[in-house]
Amino acid sequence: MTRDDWQRTSPPSEQLGWDTLWADERHGGWQVEAATRETDGWTRTNLRLQLGDEDRRLTGAACVCVRRDGDAPRVLLVDQQRPAPGVRLWEIPRGMVDPDDATPAQAALRELGEETGLVAELEAELGEIYPDTGVFAGSVAVVLAGFVREGGGSDDAEPEVEATRWFTRAQVRELIATGRLRDGISLGALALADVWREAAAVSAAPSA
Repeated sequence: MTRDDWQRTSPPSEQLGWDTLWADERHGGWQVEAATRETDGWTRTNLRLQLGDEDRRLTGAACVCVRRDGDAPRVLLVDQQRPAPGVRLWEIPRGMVDPDDATPAQAALRELGEETGLVAELEAELGEIYPDTGVFAGSVAVVLAGFVREGGGSDDAEPEVEATRWFTRAQVRELIATGRLRDGISLGALALADVWREAAAVSAAPSA
């Protein structure tokens, strides 16, 4: 199954008529929209947050960056303070897709450089995930990249995050088990990268 095949496997649900309750044109456009849905005799109002312009380009991009110059592959995580839930978490580098980004992959690699000051090379575009299917209409593109070198930011720019660290797969599982990595985008992106890695290994194995 290709990435595009995987994207098309989710059948469309009932399409609602959405009315805009609030709009802000900054950062490519933010809208809070409402729609009424009737199911089995009851009526419910649904709300959604819509980001981006009318052509519904991707809202965000996330980069699973892997380093393979040691005994075992390691993935890069950044230490982030998130005001909304009031927690500090290890996360994968990610950010918004800007209008100037030619592709979601370019956005993901740009965010990696801005947040960490590292340069990586694109290895695969893994697909899109929905971080919140309840109220958030946007999706996040996930890419896999291989570490190249340090020095990904501009000459006068400091990395945006305070701390970065390379973790083995076992260490990532320990972070998840202890609650230090638990945001939906990172969990979804890492799971998608694991599935892609396993599928690639099967494809590369010699046939019997």
